Amino acid sequence: MRKAFKRIFRTGWLNFKRNSYLSFGTTGIMALVLLLFSGLMVLNYVSGQIVAGLQDKIDVSVYFKNDAPEDQIMSVKQDLESQPDVASVTYVSKDQALVDFKAKHAGDALIQQSLAELADNPLESSLNIKAKDSTQYADIVTFLEGNKFRPVVDKINFYENEAVINRVESISHGVGNWGLLATLVLAFIAIMVTFNTIRLTIYNQKSEIEIMRLVGGSNWHIKAPYLIEGGLYGIFAAVIAVVVFYPTLWFVSSKAAVLIPGISLIGYFIANVFQFVPLIFFLGIMLGIVSSYIAIRRFLKV
Repeated sequence: MRKAFKRIFRTGWLNFKRNSYLSFGTTGIMALVLLLFSGLMVLNYVSGQIVAGLQDKIDVSVYFKNDAPEDQIMSVKQDLESQPDVASVTYVSKDQALVDFKAKHAGDALIQQSLAELADNPLESSLNIKAKDSTQYADIVTFLEGNKFRPVVDKINFYENEAVINRVESISHGVGNWGLLATLVLAFIAIMVTFNTIRLTIYNQKSEIEIMRLVGGSNWHIKAPYLIEGGLYGIFAAVIAVVVFYPTLWFVSSKAAVLIPGISLIGYFIANVFQFVPLIFFLGIMLGIVSSYIAIRRFLKV
């Protein structure tokens, strides 16, 4: 069994070396597919981190009228805290809101002077609400709209934030979908190139295949070398993809960190190297073997 496998592998390797120019072109196309897939994974990671960051920052702020009694505000707070969708509720009094506003605009002399001239505090008390999941804010707002103390609420600033995060999620899905489409198109091209390479190999070896039939070679011994040849295309394509991807990612990571602070592309893909690299090799090998199998089924009749 071992000797038979060695013979099959050696024949597949000889086929790979014999068609050097075709092998080079086929491997290059496959490597492009794998690099495009890797780039799609980078885009998905980046867009996912951006959306997650926005989701973490987004909240619902409920502003109360200046004449709203504090006990009613606390009652609304308790009602919200009893909701299963709510992660936390923070009360910000009028005085605290003014302190925070002054601190935020400490360097703006005009704002500080304007506040000093005001007789009363113009800011409102508020509740800042964080949901357990960004999809639950709509339900929280619905609950607030139906609360018995709704008349003392001045405004709820959820809808502006909702539009922003929905837009980011839409862009994220669009990038993912278009990237996946491009990967599938290039994968189809790679399959067709490998398919034609194996077809030419079969045509060039018609006499050898006839001899193998005459000496009693099994279907497996005749077909398997072409599957090995396809798998070798995928292996070398995966090697090229990984060798190109990580140095490129290292170069791009520092640039991306300037635009998107807190995201380390190289750190993420190094941390997941034992998942990422086997996946690339698996996809490359399967791409080559499937292409070869289609060509064998179509052109090799034994």
